[in-house]
Amino acid sequence: MSRTEHAVLRRSGWIAVIAATVVLSGIAAAAAAAVAHTAGATTVTTHQTNRGKVLAAANGHALYMFSHDSGTTSRCTGSCAKAWPPLLTKGRPVAGNGSGVNSKLLGTTRRADGTVQVVYDGHPLYLDAADSKAGQIHGEGANKFQGHWYLVGTSGRAVKPKSGGGGVCNPLCQNY
Repeated sequence: MSRTEHAVLRRSGWIAVIAATVVLSGIAAAAAAAVAHTAGATTVTTHQTNRGKVLAAANGHALYMFSHDSGTTSRCTGSCAKAWPPLLTKGRPVAGNGSGVNSKLLGTTRRADGTVQVVYDGHPLYLDAADSKAGQIHGEGANKFQGHWYLVGTSGRAVKPKSGGGGVCNPLCQNY
């Protein structure tokens, strides 16, 4: 093999090493960004229920709003928060890809205990401890802890309960 051929092979080898390093660095950076994005972020998505498409946690569990809350201030603490766990986050909440969740309506509020709760269109979001799997909506229209609990649509408004089923929509429900 001539010196020129040897030099070309050496140069080609270095170019391949550099290219592989750049590619791997890009993959590592993308992976790190994805981990940073999801490490503390809570994803809000949707799930199809017999009441239609409603907001859901990443695991498909329905999300609810509480009529007794005051704006973004949660009034569900203590035993209420055990029955209706707040949807908490350690980062900016994100909308699930293709879910129909409007990322501009997602935000956070600080709870009395210092944790950060996800809000949607200004309403703190909760899970129902009675919902044990995706798609269940046991809390629909419940009247507990001095207020009503409603499923949340992608518009940010309450999904009104079925008449005679999960409760009757009172005038307060009309405001959501």
